[in-house]
Amino acid sequence: MRNYYGLLMAGLAGLLLSQSVKAQLGNVDSSARYLKTHAPVDTAYVRAMDPVIIDMIYKKSEYARADSMSKQMIDLATRLRDWNGVIRGYRSKTILNLMSANYEQSIANSKKALEIADQHNMPPVIIGGLLSNMAAGYDRMGNAPMVFQTALRAIQLQEKHDFRPRSPVVYRLIGGALVKMGKKEQALPYYQKAGVLFRELGDPRGIAIFENQLGELYNTLNQPQQAMPHLRESLKLAEQLKFDMLQFDVFDGMATSLRLLNKPDEGLEYARRSLAIAEKQQNKLAVCHVYGTIASLYQTQKDYVQAETYLKKAMTLAEDNDYKDDRKKLTQQMADLYGVQNKYQLAYTFQLEKNRQVDSAIAIRTNAELQRMVAQYETEKKEARIKLLQRETQLLQQAKRLDQEEARQVRWQRNAGLIGGLLLLLLGGAVSAWLLNRSKVQRLEESQRLRQRIAHDLHDEVGSTLSSISLLSGHTDKLLSENRPETAQRMVQKIYVDARQILESIDEIIWTINPGNDSLQRIVMRLQEYAQPLMESKQIAFTFSVDPSLEQLPVSMEVRRNLYLIGKEAINNLIKYSEATLATMRFERRGDQFAVLLEDNGRGFDTNQLSSRTGQQSMQQRAIAMGGTLTVQSTPGQGTRLELTAATL
Repeated sequence: MRNYYGLLMAGLAGLLLSQSVKAQLGNVDSSARYLKTHAPVDTAYVRAMDPVIIDMIYKKSEYARADSMSKQMIDLATRLRDWNGVIRGYRSKTILNLMSANYEQSIANSKKALEIADQHNMPPVIIGGLLSNMAAGYDRMGNAPMVFQTALRAIQLQEKHDFRPRSPVVYRLIGGALVKMGKKEQALPYYQKAGVLFRELGDPRGIAIFENQLGELYNTLNQPQQAMPHLRESLKLAEQLKFDMLQFDVFDGMATSLRLLNKPDEGLEYARRSLAIAEKQQNKLAVCHVYGTIASLYQTQKDYVQAETYLKKAMTLAEDNDYKDDRKKLTQQMADLYGVQNKYQLAYTFQLEKNRQVDSAIAIRTNAELQRMVAQYETEKKEARIKLLQRETQLLQQAKRLDQEEARQVRWQRNAGLIGGLLLLLLGGAVSAWLLNRSKVQRLEESQRLRQRIAHDLHDEVGSTLSSISLLSGHTDKLLSENRPETAQRMVQKIYVDARQILESIDEIIWTINPGNDSLQRIVMRLQEYAQPLMESKQIAFTFSVDPSLEQLPVSMEVRRNLYLIGKEAINNLIKYSEATLATMRFERRGDQFAVLLEDNGRGFDTNQLSSRTGQQSMQQRAIAMGGTLTVQSTPGQGTRLELTAATL
């Protein structure tokens, strides 16, 4: 189920930049009168524009007018150097981008606002709201790891600075990210925390949206009976508030719940009410989605003709309007529909198309990152050439000054001075040529090493998996021709799992070579994000601490790569084999070195009996490669202590 009004949840966080949603919407009339009677010449005009734009989005659904006024607000606030007004303008554009499914642009607008906030030292509460908006964009893109990372930063900010009121949105976003990462049960505490905060705010709009999203979560957990009470409560509030698009969401959710309860006839009634609202609002994206819901209800009724009809309508809308996410979901839905009808060739065709769309999305992300890296490398080369030319010019100027000074000396010294100046000039040219050539060689060597590293990692991490996918695809075709659909379905599932592994591997490779991550702070954040959900899945009480003096210390790409892989391997070993209930990970500074300690109270093992299963030899080799030392202390029944020590550069 697509939660359309949930897209505005980020906006609720953003509105906390200055005041509550209720206050924003409460002064709309006076603000509108101010705009009519005053010229756009001061910051008061900018402040009056904000609640009017919010009213257009939340109550009137006048998205085109809201977008136009947001642009005017940004332009005026920029001229007046009203940076708070500029940020609020970008916040409104972010919400509108989310509602029009332009998720990349929503993230771009959030980043612009964050840059302005950082440049002008805006309060942490503003930065927290912008991070929430960005996390919402990643949420709609389906990038669960980035949602988790960005929303976690927002939570850390609001807990560190004790925001009042606290934003419930970030907890809801982390809950949603955990659902998408397959950790549905772990998502419930975050949703419950969000519910408590929404009620503390006392905002009926926020409560109505949250109740709907909680119903959606229970549907995702295949618990429709628990979902229905939350959906009914949301519908009651939505009707009181006259939130048409929220009512659309709730009706759609009820239709899904009734399908899961095997009551498709009742579900169709709610789906048609949802469709009526979408058509009234002329919201093609919503119409496309509800067509898919109706198709699934007809499929439950085994009315495959009607199901196919509505799926084709939805596919046409998704393709005509380039709704990428809906296209992927509908393609999978079409494959499933043909599968239950035993039309295996058609089902196989649509399944391959779904896999192609996933592969295409991976390729786009990878190519964009590689292009950015190449551009950065070319920029660095140009900067190096400029520095060398400047150095050469300085040497020539020094030689000229020496010549002029020698010319003022007596005649018998002049010839010696001229010869000396000439020699210095020749020497300067030789030194400059040597420096230029040496810099070029170093750049070429660095480029070659980087290319070899990328090629090696792609071969190790991706090559074998791609070969496996190729073999499985060919075997799946053979199984379908032999009328063995169950085995073919397992093969298709294996292809999907392998494709996900490739995506994760490429993401790690890109993160490792990205120069923007050359600090311990980035590694610490990534290891924490990796470890936290794994520890929670095993009910391990996990403590994570970092010496503040380490956070901004730079590390080389090689150190960063090996440190991350050692940490990841050690965390995996702890999760798989330790049977621990307590675990601690600490980053400490020791002079010009840093140390990483990972301890647990698990069953331990005999360190004299090395096991390839735990990858100890690999970790030792990586520690040596980064110029560090790795010690492992463990005794059966008394836990394990791993300590890695290395220099930052």
